[in-house]
Amino acid sequence: MNTFLDFSEKLKSLIDSIFSKMAAIILISTLLFALTEITRRYIFSVVFQWGQDAVIYAMVSSIALYIGVTQIKRGHLVMSAALEVLNAYKYYRTIGILKIFVSISTFLFCGSLAVTGWPTVLKSLLRETKTESLTFDLWMFQFILMLGLGIMATVAFLQTIEDMIHYIQGKHLDGKLELVSDV
Repeated sequence: MNTFLDFSEKLKSLIDSIFSKMAAIILISTLLFALTEITRRYIFSVVFQWGQDAVIYAMVSSIALYIGVTQIKRGHLVMSAALEVLNAYKYYRTIGILKIFVSISTFLFCGSLAVTGWPTVLKSLLRETKTESLTFDLWMFQFILMLGLGIMATVAFLQTIEDMIHYIQGKHLDGKLELVSDV
């Protein structure tokens, strides 16, 4: 069990380091490009026809890449008030079971979206579907969305197993409440 926990931590650390940097680079680049476009529009009255599409798709792509990192930190749908109430009444087993349930639900939801979205990516690639400005291929954007959802599903799968191991080991009974939890 500890071998899996070590493997899981190393894999999540690798995902964190790679995709957080990629998302940050895309987001900062997009911000700089958007500021350049604002300057061009309001000072020089000139814009790139494709500029708006580039900014929208790049920002959403950076967010899609980062959702796996937020899942590593269990930063999705945090309901700390509910956890604090359950913890105050010493419902430690309930908190442990809810963590497992939420991890499984996240894995199934994101995994099903990631798996069923690939035909859409392929259809866009084969039909050569373009963005509204007819400059960018839409499949690249859809690919990044499916990649982000796949990463999030992978992380949620690892966390499901981790939560089960922690429950079996009785770590939920120590009464320590992680306020950064997605229950």
